[in-house]
Amino acid sequence: MKKFIIIIFVFILSIGAQAQDVIQLDETRINFSPTANLVSEDYPNGLVKVREKFAAQFQSDAIGFTKANFDIHRFLDEADIKSGDVIVTLRSNKGYLEATYDEKGNLLKTSQMFKDIALPALVRNEVFGEYMGWTMTRNKYQARGISDQLDNEQYIVVLRKGNDRQRLKITPSKYDYGVASIEKF
Repeated sequence: MKKFIIIIFVFILSIGAQAQDVIQLDETRINFSPTANLVSEDYPNGLVKVREKFAAQFQSDAIGFTKANFDIHRFLDEADIKSGDVIVTLRSNKGYLEATYDEKGNLLKTSQMFKDIALPALVRNEVFGEYMGWTMTRNKYQARGISDQLDNEQYIVVLRKGNDRQRLKITPSKYDYGVASIEKF
């Protein structure tokens, strides 16, 4: 009886070992191209309309969206701009980005403002950790920078709890310690 159990055990192990063959699958490629769809363009008059490929594409990375969807060199050529700085304003229903270029097409500075956007997860968690039970009723994001680097970012957040109201100015941290500085005003 002992030998019979051992033989069955070995037989089950051998069936299981044969089922462990590796099957080689063909390579699969997955592509994601989050570029916007061009609706219309009129570069000589400075009008280019694009449709976002996904929700909040422009406001999540306004400078990157501009680089991917606006050809400053073509604009300078077709608008026949030879000297001086050029200010380009891109707008959405949530806000705008204002970019200043030189006559060679180099990005000099940017300024952007968006309202009622989703806060970054770390900033949102820090705010609601300090203000448990409060509800964010509106917010505004403002940023300025040189070239494509943002040097000055801040969120203005309005919180409400019953009849109480708090306005906060949140400056995201650029360092490893601390997520953001929060000031009441």
